[in-house]
Amino acid sequence: MDEPLVASNILKKIFPQMPVGEAFQALFEASAAKTDRFAVLFIRVDDFDKTLKHVGENIMSDVVVRLARIMDGLSKTYPMQWGRLNEDRFACFCPDTDEAEAVRLVGQMQQRFALPDEHSVSVGIAVYPFWPFERMTILANAKKALDHAAFFGPGTVTPFDAVSLNISADKLYQYGDMDGAIKEFERALAVDPKNVNVHNSLGVCHGVRGKSDLAIHAFETAIALNPEDVMATYNLGLAHLKQGHREKALDLFLEAHRLDGEHPDIACQIGLCYREMGRMEAALGYLEKAAQNTPKWGHVFRALGDCYLEKDRLREAVKAYEKAIKRHPTDPKSLSALGYLYGELGENEEIAIMLCRESTTLDPNNGLFRYRLGKLYAQRGDYEKAIDQLRMAADLGEDCGELIREAESARDWQP
Repeated sequence: MDEPLVASNILKKIFPQMPVGEAFQALFEASAAKTDRFAVLFIRVDDFDKTLKHVGENIMSDVVVRLARIMDGLSKTYPMQWGRLNEDRFACFCPDTDEAEAVRLVGQMQQRFALPDEHSVSVGIAVYPFWPFERMTILANAKKALDHAAFFGPGTVTPFDAVSLNISADKLYQYGDMDGAIKEFERALAVDPKNVNVHNSLGVCHGVRGKSDLAIHAFETAIALNPEDVMATYNLGLAHLKQGHREKALDLFLEAHRLDGEHPDIACQIGLCYREMGRMEAALGYLEKAAQNTPKWGHVFRALGDCYLEKDRLREAVKAYEKAIKRHPTDPKSLSALGYLYGELGENEEIAIMLCRESTTLDPNNGLFRYRLGKLYAQRGDYEKAIDQLRMAADLGEDCGELIREAESARDWQP
């Protein structure tokens, strides 16, 4: 059984006809079906749960009852129907009301509610008609407008718009509902086709789903609307990189870097492109810059370590891989490379073997990882284990013949 709502028993006595939860939903559907113009208000007591814990149920009951009395009083002079949705939210159906009238009505409500005790309410507003939405979606739109209001702090009044849909779509994206997010972003573009952020977000969704052509179209549209948009430019570069267009991607990453020279992910991608092109000095310059700007991901340091390793700057490579592992402890490439370097430098032999062994556990079909582990076992004189790992590495395509023969010979000549 659901927990009783704060002040529910008191409200039932004072307002016995007040619809609650599904009953208000039914009231809305019946009223909306026969009304050609209306507004819906979603009203939330700000910081309800936090305040409830702080001041207790008795005081919050007074707050809820006071808000209900205010809405009931307004309904005496304004043709509106109201009800309670859940613990901290009420809703109003206002026939023959446009957005401006709804905002004025909310202003009266907030003015009457405001008292020195600092309690406040936020309100989301949605109206019908509102192209391209059917009338039965307006209640949901009001809820999205209220979610939108949360971004502005307590006491906010927010009419439903494309940004409300963008926020709703972002939530769906975070929950992993990619199809739902795409539909919501498309609705946002129907409301505001020139919203750059929505085009960019839609492109990200298409990119996650592997639909690079659709992603590219979305990012190009965003850039056409605002050529200075950094993220759309960067994301367009990523989309082209996914399609194997490295030079095109690099041009876009360089343009994004011109727009925001402090973004570590942009600098990292430029460095990776230069590294793939064999331009190691240019790659190092951008990767070192990315590493200085507190990147969130360990791959910046792994890429930097790879460059240092290729240039035989082993000590610097060690430091880079150590930072990579600190941020991503289960990255097999960094684990293997760091173990290999410890072995090459003659340091931390047991830790080196442990790191390389862990890399083969995480990626057992990587021949290079097994080659490195086998070589470390051979350095320690554990030739049976070395031979086992090297033979597996050979089966996976690594050139291990000479090292296997050396290990077998050393094993056979052991006292």
